[in-house]
Amino acid sequence: MEASSLSEIYESISKDADIIYVVPLIRHTHKKTDYLYLLYEDLIGSDSYEIKSISIFHHFKLVAGILTNRKAILHYHWLEFQDFKSLLGMPWKMLCIYLFQLFGGHIVWTLHNEFPHNQKYLGLHRYLHKKMARWTDILHVHCSAAVSLMSDRLKAPKEKFTIIPHPDFPTDPIPKSTAISHLNKNYDCGIDPDDTILLMFGNISRYKQIEEIADILIKEELSSKLIIAGPVKKGNMDLYEELISKVNKYNCIKLIAEFIPEEHVPWFYSATDICVFNYREILSSGGFHMAESYNKTIIAPNIGCLSETKDLSNIHLFTNADELKALLRVKITELNG
Repeated sequence: MEASSLSEIYESISKDADIIYVVPLIRHTHKKTDYLYLLYEDLIGSDSYEIKSISIFHHFKLVAGILTNRKAILHYHWLEFQDFKSLLGMPWKMLCIYLFQLFGGHIVWTLHNEFPHNQKYLGLHRYLHKKMARWTDILHVHCSAAVSLMSDRLKAPKEKFTIIPHPDFPTDPIPKSTAISHLNKNYDCGIDPDDTILLMFGNISRYKQIEEIADILIKEELSSKLIIAGPVKKGNMDLYEELISKVNKYNCIKLIAEFIPEEHVPWFYSATDICVFNYREILSSGGFHMAESYNKTIIAPNIGCLSETKDLSNIHLFTNADELKALLRVKITELNG
C-alpha cells in the first residue's frame, strides 16, 4: 500500500488516535537536516496529533502513556544496538514496546536498514526484529524495493507494509566559488576554484566503505579532491585512524571528522561536483536524498531504494567494484575536460 502522508497511515490504524509517540528524539534544532523533523514537520504543531518524542532512555513513558490514553500510537525508528553496553538495555526497551501493544497501543515501525550497519549480533537482531514485526500494525518503508526485501527478511506479509517516500531536504545553494572560500577559511580544505570535488558526507562508519573510494582516487591517480565530512560513528576509530594515515600521505583527501553545523551544510554541497556513496547495504539514505535535493551528480550502489533512481540522468549506479572505478574515472575525466 502507498500512502500520501503519515496522517493517512495513522488514520488507517485508528481514527481516534490523538497522540503519536516517536522514538528516538526529534531534533527540533535542525529543521533543515534532521530526518525525523522533516518526516513529522507537517504534524508538529498541528491540531491533528500531539507529537511526543521519546529518547531511548525514557521508554517507560510509553507504558505510562498508554495506560492513561489508550488511543496513542507508537512510531519507532532504528530498533538496534551497536555494542554490549547498548545490548544490556534492549530487554527493557522490548518489554516497554511489548506492554505498549499489549495494553491496546498501535505501533508503526519505519525500516531504514536490512540489518545493523556494523553487522554485530545479527542472530539476536533477526530474532528481535521478527518479534517487533509481529507486534507492529504497519511497517513503513520508503520504496517498493524495500517491501520485497524486508517482507522476506522479517517473515511479514507484504500487506503489512506501507510506502511513504523519504522526505525532501530544503536547500540553500550558493555559488561554488563562495562555498569553496567558506570551506578553505573554516575547515582549511586547501581547495582551488578549478578543483574537481568529490564529497562523502555524514557519519564516518565502516559500512560506507569510504576507504575504498579514497584508495581508488589514490591508485588511479584521478585528478580530484575527496572531502570526507562528518563525525566518527561510535566503534569506528580504527577507520578514522586509517583515513588519517591516507590524509597524511596524499593531499587529494581531506578529512573533517566532526559534526557539521546545519548552516555549514550548503557550503559542502555547493562546492561539490560529485557526491559518492559506497554503502555495503542500505534501504534508504538521508545523505543520498540530500545530494538529490542539491541536484548533484551522484555515484552510488544499485541497492535498496537507491535502485529505483536508476533512470535519473544525474544518478549513476554501480553493481561491483569495477563499475564503481569506471564511473569515477569517466565522471572525473568529463569534469576535468
